[in-house]
Amino acid sequence: MKYQAIIIDLDGTLLNDHNQISGNNIEAIKLAVSEGYQITLASGRPHNLMLPFAKQLGIELPLICCNGAYQFHPVQQRVMNSQVIEAQVMASLLDTLNLGQFHFTLYCENGIYAAQESSHFNGLKQQIAQLGATGNTQIVANVQELLSQCGDVYKVLVSSQDKVALCQLRDALQADLQADLSTPNKLDITADGVNKGQATLCWLNQFNIKPKQTIAFGDGDNDVEMFRVVGEPVAMANASPALRGLANLIVTDNNGCGIGQYLRLVVSEGQHTCQHSYCY
Repeated sequence: MKYQAIIIDLDGTLLNDHNQISGNNIEAIKLAVSEGYQITLASGRPHNLMLPFAKQLGIELPLICCNGAYQFHPVQQRVMNSQVIEAQVMASLLDTLNLGQFHFTLYCENGIYAAQESSHFNGLKQQIAQLGATGNTQIVANVQELLSQCGDVYKVLVSSQDKVALCQLRDALQADLQADLSTPNKLDITADGVNKGQATLCWLNQFNIKPKQTIAFGDGDNDVEMFRVVGEPVAMANASPALRGLANLIVTDNNGCGIGQYLRLVVSEGQHTCQHSYCY
């Protein structure tokens, strides 16, 4: 079977610990693009923090943003297939977060917003500056004013060093919202039913590609649904236990070149493996 599509997560997967892509992986992805593979990035990030990497890799197809809450076309510069958190649900969520005194960041139509500074919010501002990306970032202390300014909300990221508290929050929210850990100290919250798996199916349908003809690379629990729908799920060595359990194979951690090494086998030599937990 020849694969036709490749979908790659960014943080903890394609990006190393210095927020960069290794030269080996860049070359391999560009090779796959030149050979006609349909390739995109699927991330919890908003599009403005994905576009510099898409440009670096020569990716011109729609990007899967904010864990699947919307797609963004890098050539046409437009949002596609968006699914936002309803206003009433959003207001209730912020009440809950304020009661629990969590730090939260909103990824919105009009930019990135927060009610107070946090290490995550400040990190986003720093990344925007480092990448030379455009993007509005604002602190608005009054929640009602914040909601009136931010426009549609695609994702809420809650950060805490208390993983137990985050897991309890995740379990409490899952009746009305999609809530997944992207890292042990970050909880991604989107509208109910929004996840990378459904977004992957929507994306593949646009190109008439079957899920079983698709390779996906990931590392976090927010990649679980994507792994469940593709034919070749590939986990990083630093992936969460849940994701590793769903993977057909495991490559080096995000600081290595496992993605590039595996893609060269698939693209250049026409090889692939279904051996569980095979390591590159």
